[in-house]
Formats: sequence, C-alpha cells, structure tokens
Amino acid sequence: MTGTDQEHYPLRDGGTYAVSQGPRLETAAEVRRMARDGCDLVGMTAMPEAALARERDLGYATLAFVVNWGAGLSDEAITMDAINAQIERCADDIGRLLAMLAEQRAAPVG
Repeated sequence: MTGTDQEHYPLRDGGTYAVSQGPRLETAAEVRRMARDGCDLVGMTAMPEAALARERDLGYATLAFVVNWGAGLSDEAITMDAINAQIERCADDIGRLLAMLAEQRAAPVG
C-alpha cells in the first residue's frame, strides 16, 4: 500500500489477538487482564482460522475494524446500536480497502 493509503487505513504488521467467547461484550476486568497479558486487540472472530493457518505454515492476515474501544472502560455505555452504527460506517471503507488491495495484488511487478 502507498503512504497515502496507509494514512487513511493504518496497518499493523503483527500483534496479539485475544479471543473472547461471544456473543457478548467483554467485561472491563477481562479487557484489563487481556491488556496486561500483552494483547493488542480483542474480538470474537478470527479463530480458529489463525491457529490452523499457523499449524499448516500458511500465510494469514486479519482485516479488523475496531467498533468498540474496550467494553466497560469508557464512561459511556456501549450498546449494540452503537456497535452496529460503527460497523455501517466501516462498511464502505472495507469495500474500498479490499478493492485497492486486489488491484495492487493484480498489478504487474517490475
């Protein structure tokens, strides 16, 4: 991705993903513990695919848009309506990002 693309879609190569058992939001205590354990991102998806890919020595990437900055850590209540609204705001970005990545992947090298 170009520098301009990365300004709009910040990428992170690496990190530790914590999986919580859904469908429910994590408690503040769970989020704090996961942060202490070194986790960078918490979610209810992306497993077991990541572990299976690692076991088979396959490349794997997760495309994640943050829709909840840590259940229980904010003074504001997190509602499913607020989460769904954030998902809708991210939907166009997801389509644009995937199209851009597909175009760059298809471009001839050299």
